[in-house]
Amino acid sequence: MPIRVFSEEEKTELQEKMFEAGLKLIREFGLTHTTITKITQYAGIGKSTFYNFFESKEMFVIELIRYERRKAMEMIKTLLAGRKRMTKEEGKKLLYMIIYHQDSVYQYLTEEDVKSLYPAMEKEGLIEDDLNSDIPQYLLDIIEGTREDANSKVFVNFLRMMAICVAQKESLHQDVIKQNIDMIFDTMFDYIFKM
Repeated sequence: MPIRVFSEEEKTELQEKMFEAGLKLIREFGLTHTTITKITQYAGIGKSTFYNFFESKEMFVIELIRYERRKAMEMIKTLLAGRKRMTKEEGKKLLYMIIYHQDSVYQYLTEEDVKSLYPAMEKEGLIEDDLNSDIPQYLLDIIEGTREDANSKVFVNFLRMMAICVAQKESLHQDVIKQNIDMIFDTMFDYIFKM
């Protein structure tokens, strides 16, 4: 059987179909019960097509994370609408949305999922990329009223603490998670914005 060669447009379309299917399935069933078969069936493609793009489910999830990040950067550019900076209120809404966005795969991963993904994430440089990313400083730079001496690493740790709360909600008192996250947000905003 001849190997199907996809155009760049077809590749992008197929990947987006798989990412949308995978995210919906992970949201509904969790990573453990989201199989390659389910992803391909939901996306309406064959398994061989999946393997043309990803060598494993772990690599699929890593690429899904990268895809989400690209979409987030596109959304930020859209919010800026040609401006160099957004208002403090727009920035607060953006940061809040980053944590609670329903399309963030992180909030649907269990502690076991993260542990199983970690070796592949480390091998792919995703952990190192996160630690050395200039995106946190970029976010601080595009929001009006932030302190010039705000440490982007402290800012990242605030964001990660909130993400951990969302992702690991089953191990916390779920009835007060939103209150906890709001308190972390308030502390973060007190830290990053000029008084």
